[in-house]
Amino acid sequence: MKTLYKIGLTFVFLISIVACDNYLDINDNPNQLVEVPSGDLLLRGTLLANAQVQQGHLSRVSMYYTGGLIGKNLVQQTIYNYDYTPGDSDGTWAHIYNGILVQNKEMRRLSSDVGRLMGIIDVNEALAIGTATSLFGNVPYSTATPDNPNLGSPDPTFDAQADVYASIQTLLTNAIPKLQNGATTGIVNSQDNYYGGNASKWIQAANTLKARYFLQTKQYGMALNYVTDGISSASNTMSYNPIGLVPGNSNILNNFVTSSRSGDMTGVGAFYRNLLDPANVNGRNNAKTDETARRQYSYIDGDGGQTNGIDDKDTPMKLVSYEENLLIWAECLLRANNDMQGAIDKLNQLRAYLRSGNAFNVIGGATYKYDDYVMADFQAGGMENMDNIATDRAILREIIEERYVSGFTTFMAFNDARRLKKTDSDVIVPFPLNNNTTTVNPQRLLYPQDEIDSNSNIPSPIPDLFTVTPVNQ
Repeated sequence: MKTLYKIGLTFVFLISIVACDNYLDINDNPNQLVEVPSGDLLLRGTLLANAQVQQGHLSRVSMYYTGGLIGKNLVQQTIYNYDYTPGDSDGTWAHIYNGILVQNKEMRRLSSDVGRLMGIIDVNEALAIGTATSLFGNVPYSTATPDNPNLGSPDPTFDAQADVYASIQTLLTNAIPKLQNGATTGIVNSQDNYYGGNASKWIQAANTLKARYFLQTKQYGMALNYVTDGISSASNTMSYNPIGLVPGNSNILNNFVTSSRSGDMTGVGAFYRNLLDPANVNGRNNAKTDETARRQYSYIDGDGGQTNGIDDKDTPMKLVSYEENLLIWAECLLRANNDMQGAIDKLNQLRAYLRSGNAFNVIGGATYKYDDYVMADFQAGGMENMDNIATDRAILREIIEERYVSGFTTFMAFNDARRLKKTDSDVIVPFPLNNNTTTVNPQRLLYPQDEIDSNSNIPSPIPDLFTVTPVNQ
């Protein structure tokens, strides 16, 4: 982590993530740090960094490990076959700690009186650190960004995963009044790629994130306290919106599949794509469900050739969504209150949105159907319970499967697979192993090589890919 201290708030980093902003002038001395006049000018860079965390390299890895994509060639094939190395985590770890936490600390120093900005960076930080602890387990947080950092600063300690989740909940709780009461000075769409400085949307995202993290820690009753104030419509979904005129800042999947790595991965033949195939008798389609259009929209062939698809250069990428909020609501109504009808109602609310045709781009007139479910569909012998399991388990199975499908390109499937492994194997989505070298799916991602080399507090022994994180033990 000391490498991050050396980097600090560097000119090189700012140029790399906000090159399109005019406020940065080129100095005669390229190694001299630039003093940024106000914190809001750093906001855009931290949001772009988090978009890379949420929808970049490790998101693709998580899809390799949950049946969403297949690595075909070179490094992608190696990772797909579970030969994941610590170096594969370096980039995302740097985005989280240097690209977000270090920059947030500087924004708090520069603009502590701008309440709305402070609320936004708190929510953005909670999204980043929540992702970090869900993927890696114990991570540095409480000591990750010391005051006046230098090469003599102590190495950051690794906080227990449960403590990190608790800290995130506190961060989000405190962010909400800042957003409600804070001044709007300086926060505009050019800095806030997600919401254009809209406080009410940030508040809804904060509540959905609180529900997400209570779900991940299996505190289902607590999650129910926040979904009601969570993301209430599709228009309030938090998305990374591609910056079309800036090279390299289009849809992140598109950047990958149209780069020199074109063809190195594909969705063709993946479990996810087969699950949505109407020709698959074991798939999701039934008399009330036609997934043809969603299957076409989510088609990833590895070269970005489909216009208006999920990997089109202009397609927004969902980070915290309306669909997620509804599905947390459905699952927690069932788990915490045994409210089977309430859970079905929330599923149907999502299905109504899907059948509106607005949930994804419908390509080439592809067909779709999402009729409402009724209780009988989940009772023994119903279309969603042909194997005659308990009614509540059949409902839960459909919720988890819908999360798997709706969360495509995010970490949702990977997080659910690990959360459900110990207690809910009867309803887990049955994606296959990628090879026969193991009998267990990956349970975490590896600590980065840079952290292993520089932080004396790295956990010992260093956990491998198949070591369960504490909250999932």
